[in-house]
Amino acid sequence: MMSPAQAAKVSVIVPFHNSRATLALALDSIAASSHANFEVLMVDDCSADGSGAVAESYAGRDRRFRYFRNSENRRVSFCRNRGIDNAAGDCILFADSDDWISPDWIANLLGDAAASGAEIVIGKAMRLRGGREREFRMAGLKRRGHIEFEAVVFKDNSVVWNKLYSAALLKREGIRFDESLYIGEDLLFNFMAMSRARGIFYGGRGYYHYRADNELSIMRGSVPEERISNLSRVLRRLVEYSENPGKKNNAALRKVARDILVNHYRHMSCAVDDSTMSMILKLDRRLPFKVRFSLFRKAVRRAFIHGPGTMLLRLVQRGKMRCEESQ
Repeated sequence: MMSPAQAAKVSVIVPFHNSRATLALALDSIAASSHANFEVLMVDDCSADGSGAVAESYAGRDRRFRYFRNSENRRVSFCRNRGIDNAAGDCILFADSDDWISPDWIANLLGDAAASGAEIVIGKAMRLRGGREREFRMAGLKRRGHIEFEAVVFKDNSVVWNKLYSAALLKREGIRFDESLYIGEDLLFNFMAMSRARGIFYGGRGYYHYRADNELSIMRGSVPEERISNLSRVLRRLVEYSENPGKKNNAALRKVARDILVNHYRHMSCAVDDSTMSMILKLDRRLPFKVRFSLFRKAVRRAFIHGPGTMLLRLVQRGKMRCEESQ
């Protein structure tokens, strides 16, 4: 007889746009999962590089793979929501089209969900950057065990791809991605889900392999004005939502507030509107000063490290040229 974890059906949602170079690796890794009771919802956001044909080929040879194509480009939040709306699984996972999972990734998450009774389970991940892989460290997560929402550190742990979500939780609370956002949407989704979840558990097993040096990522391509505008909307939603369930996690609000101020002070021509600044000051009146001081200290450190080093390099180069001239 199968255990509840073995019997559970998992819906893996994979949004993609022009991902031909990496999509097959992502899908192959899911197909190789030791847990066979899954479906993969591949949501194509109007790809023009042939990656849609790659997805269709998987759907054609394995009925567990389902292909959806948007009629127009709608960005990642819409794609994930489309996946949620069409999911038939007991649990939901999100995977990016340039990442991949270990064969035991899904089984580990399901086992921890069954053992803990938690509606959200967090697993381990590896970060790939510059051809080197290292553990993706998440502040506040060191040992296996239950986590209170108020103790969740919304830093690196803001991502959705390292978590297993109960489909019943998302349906019960009507949790979806905000389609007006394309920066900070993961943090907002997790804030809403975790604040309403009946249990959060860190399993500490993995791995999900995260490609951190993707040059096509939205954050790399965005401009300061867009980041400030998106993050301001995220902060507003967080403030509203934290008042609704009556659960507080000021660390999440402070993180977004700090990100807004960092973008503002690095690009002073990009203004922060009065209502957003009012929310920030209500959280912490000293936060603008703290952010400015932190940026100033980093600038001084960079100048100290690179300034003397650059001067020393020039002196060495001049000395070398003089030696060559004298020979």
